[in-house]
Parts: sequence; C-alpha cells; structure tokens
Amino acid sequence: RRADVVGIFPNEASIMRLIGAVLFEQNDEWQTSSRYMMVEAFAQIDKEEIDPILSITAKAA
Repeated sequence: RRADVVGIFPNEASIMRLIGAVLFEQNDEWQTSSRYMMVEAFAQIDKEEIDPILSITAKAA
C-alpha cells in the first residue's frame, strides 16, 4: 500500500503542488459563487430600530 502512494506522489513537493492547486480552485469557486445573503440585507438590518419591548435596560438599585 505504501508503495502505491510513493508511486503517485514521488516527493513532498508534488503533494504540496496538488493540494495547492485544489485549494486555489476551491477558493476561486467560492469567490465567484452567489452569496447566501447580500450586503444590502445587512445594511437593512443595521438600519432597523430595535423593538422597545425587546430591549433590556439596567435599573439602578
């Protein structure tokens, strides 16, 4: 079994090149894919007022 692995990856540098290429491709796919939530939605959430019923204030003792 170990001989098969050595045959596929003759040295550590070849393994690192393969892993680097796979990670580079995955990163590229993540950057170009559509976002789950758009930035505009975050801006809208930030602008909304907090419901006074849900806000908790500390009272002085």
